[in-house]
Amino acid sequence: MTMWMAVSSALTLVTIDNRIMSNIDQKTLDSNRRDKLVSIANSAAGALPGVGTLISEVMTAIIPDLRLERMVAFLKQLDSEVASIHGRLDTFEQHLQTEEGLDLLEEGCVQASRAVSAERKERLGRLVAKALSAEALRYEESRKLLNIYRELTDPEIIWLIYYSMNPVFGDGPHKDWVKQHPEILEPASKTMGASPEQMAKAALQESYKQTLQRFGLVEQKGNRFSVTTFGRMLVQYIQAEE
Repeated sequence: MTMWMAVSSALTLVTIDNRIMSNIDQKTLDSNRRDKLVSIANSAAGALPGVGTLISEVMTAIIPDLRLERMVAFLKQLDSEVASIHGRLDTFEQHLQTEEGLDLLEEGCVQASRAVSAERKERLGRLVAKALSAEALRYEESRKLLNIYRELTDPEIIWLIYYSMNPVFGDGPHKDWVKQHPEILEPASKTMGASPEQMAKAALQESYKQTLQRFGLVEQKGNRFSVTTFGRMLVQYIQAEE
């Protein structure tokens, strides 16, 4: 099956205007854009004798294909999420007939083209699917959440989900989540005598938390962090249903 056939299959239930199609149509992906990439790549090859040839190959071949594959993965996730929301397909299609609904889908496609991890594309698919499948399209709310999601790194999203879990004693969701993401969530020492690696990890963890605070997703009371109402809204959009 060709890449375009996969995209077409994923879009069976979706109506998209030419603005979106221009992002995924194999014929228009995109002769003008490809020409620009080739021109930039050739200039790089001439100006950078060491890595210029490698950059040329990446820009003219790998990057466009990678972005298309990422969008295909996102669209498949979107299709799966919409299919799982029983009785909402008609609502989804109706919202896509509006400028607001189309804008949400377009933003999802743009973000998907830059998403690297499978988890990020999955969560993005859920966010867009839930936004477009809601009985009433809450455009401003959904657009705000999409904008915030674009700014967060994967580790910051993992921390946000962690803070959204109700605390329990002993084993529970928190402990399971830490086991799934030990490299991100396990505390790092920043005391005197800690290794440079531990100090760097602690600095990163502090940065993640500061970012979540800056966007109003978590709040700090004493030494404890907890998710805000706004942060819980985002988690509800990107998390799979129980």
